[in-house]
Amino acid sequence: MPQAEGRPQFHQQMVFAVAMKTIRAFERALGRAVLWARPGKPGVGSGYVKRLRIYPHALREANAYYSPDKTALLFGYFKSDEVAGRDSEWVFTCLSHDIVAHETAHAILHGLQSRTIDASNPDMLAFHEGFADIVALFQHFTMTEVVEQEIAASAGSLRTSGLLTGIAAQFGHATGRSGALRYALQLIAEEATGGSVHKLEDVSEPHARGQFLVAAIFDAFVTIYERRTADLLRLAGYRPGSGTPLPIELTRRLAREAAKTADQMLRMCVRGLDYMPPVDNSFGEYLRAIITADADLVPDDPLGYRVAFADAFRKRGIPVPGCISYAPASLMWDEPDLTGHKHLATENRVNGLMQGALAGLQFGITFDGNDHYGSSLSRNVERRNLREKAIDIINHNQKWLWQWLNQSSADPETGVVPTGVNPIDKEWEDLLGIRMVTDDYATIALHDGSSDPGDAKKSKKSRKPDFAVNTARIARRQGPDGQELHQLIFHVTQRRRAFYDAKQQQQADTDFDARALKDSSEKRDFWFRGGATVIVDLRDGRVRRIIRKRIDDSVRLEQQRAFHTGSPLGMAFARRGHDVTEPFALVHRDDGAHNG
Repeated sequence: MPQAEGRPQFHQQMVFAVAMKTIRAFERALGRAVLWARPGKPGVGSGYVKRLRIYPHALREANAYYSPDKTALLFGYFKSDEVAGRDSEWVFTCLSHDIVAHETAHAILHGLQSRTIDASNPDMLAFHEGFADIVALFQHFTMTEVVEQEIAASAGSLRTSGLLTGIAAQFGHATGRSGALRYALQLIAEEATGGSVHKLEDVSEPHARGQFLVAAIFDAFVTIYERRTADLLRLAGYRPGSGTPLPIELTRRLAREAAKTADQMLRMCVRGLDYMPPVDNSFGEYLRAIITADADLVPDDPLGYRVAFADAFRKRGIPVPGCISYAPASLMWDEPDLTGHKHLATENRVNGLMQGALAGLQFGITFDGNDHYGSSLSRNVERRNLREKAIDIINHNQKWLWQWLNQSSADPETGVVPTGVNPIDKEWEDLLGIRMVTDDYATIALHDGSSDPGDAKKSKKSRKPDFAVNTARIARRQGPDGQELHQLIFHVTQRRRAFYDAKQQQQADTDFDARALKDSSEKRDFWFRGGATVIVDLRDGRVRRIIRKRIDDSVRLEQQRAFHTGSPLGMAFARRGHDVTEPFALVHRDDGAHNG
């Protein structure tokens, strides 16, 4: 269809094309299909829906956002004369490549990590904003002609603010801001001109805080681009800054290198999402996730991609919990430490920690005739929805893993299930950072031990703390040299009722009688969550990583309490109740203007 801003059909075509382009970029990096989070409580019934709904003309205002409650992208439209000093013209946010890519990234990230929309620390919503900007930013480099023009105009440099580095330029001009709405290199440019290096601790607003993440990752990208192109400039005898125009062939080669580097960096950023803790993430933990995910797939790093990431985060004062240095080897998540876990160490040596779980999993669509996807009952092959089947497989695997974790473990040497308190299960709960058999917090609900984690029934006789398996996905990744890595990635999470007052918290944690009363069992100021991301290498069945946030971490609980009572963002969410259904609308409107 010809480009025509006045035709609603073109708006629909444009927003669909950009959204699908963004989705495909994620699916190539993740090695699996992208799915959309279902509104409501994750881990109860199906956690996903088949479709992400897109409304090109949803809002008569200067805004656009992803709605977790509707599983939809809502795009606004407005007249620029509604902004003082601007000429009258309609601006449709659905026609902005950047905004569409940004909002689609929000939806994908929510589907991958459902708890990333919780405002539990200053980095949580800032991460959503920053990551979505990163996706939009790197998507620029897929437009070959635009990249060539900008590289020619900047004499090969990517450290200047231009069309490639601006986010949502049309929206920024229409709303009266100079240039683009946000610049990824704004912080870097100020540093390059002799300004002081800004630190993350200086800001708290999500968009501004998210720009530190964008600046760090884009700085790493530019560093790698400069390394990859240094020999080209040297062989061509071209000196940047000399004022001599770039030869056309050199411009094209530089553009290809920029596009290739952007694609590789985006893949690294996307793969890192699978290596994050399931709850309460920070920027520093995301850096660890990027480094570890890349090292697991690509052990050799001759161009120093991982060093560039680490150095860019270090320069901006982004702290990394649990690390003593920014060396990539130090930043990697450790493999599971079974020291002090006698039974699990034996199990790992004899059978492997997850052998029993792997036996009951579904690893893909089989078309074996046992369901309508592979049987003669499916008469219309073109109407088969394989994404729906992928959701069925994930739901089966979630349920099976929940059942397996709730079974009493047998001694690996004798095969006998211990009576009384099972020491093997206690080792598992320590490894995962949650309560599975130990009932020592009255603020953690109990489940009835049924085979379905979605059952609402509760048994007074049960003494098993409730937890959820929120996702269980099979990833098939391919590295740049053709190396393959097949993994099982699942999240185990648990929640605990939390209170702003520490004394009230202590009383609620120990009041087991009150837990039996409905009013008392639901009373809380906020949810405190813990759990683990478990990554299993399917080549040998070995558990490679267990990335956890402990449910009994009193320091982290106090930090969340301070955030909710002392941070403007935390207090804003607290004022709006326990469960904010439209966090991005809240953040964007509080920001006063929006690009995502």
